[in-house]
Amino acid sequence: MSMQSPRESRVRFTGAVPVLPTTDLNRATSFYGQLGFQVLHQEAEYAIVTRDGVGLHLWLSPERSLAEQSSCRIQVTGLEALYEEYQTKGLLTPDAAVRAKPWGTRELAVFDPDRVLITFVERVP
Repeated sequence: MSMQSPRESRVRFTGAVPVLPTTDLNRATSFYGQLGFQVLHQEAEYAIVTRDGVGLHLWLSPERSLAEQSSCRIQVTGLEALYEEYQTKGLLTPDAAVRAKPWGTRELAVFDPDRVLITFVERVP
């Protein structure tokens, strides 16, 4: 059995915020705007976008390859409606689909203009 100090027993993680690279901050904030995010803050080399309490931070990077190797997962409800929203806006690749995964989720993958992989994830009850 582990012994916890009083300070350690009060610690509780409450979330995580992805910080995603982009080679063009204005293009990225515009794209995330199409995904339904609003710009909360923007500077020359950094921006914060939010939707429904979910925040993404974007930072300017000269290395496109770094963006191409980055990803994040966003938990959602109403994944089918989100698919329809993005399909109507022309934001999805032709092979994009809501896919069931063996670990109990349904997922939709979207790539931003720098090829950062954004996966929207809905738990299957």
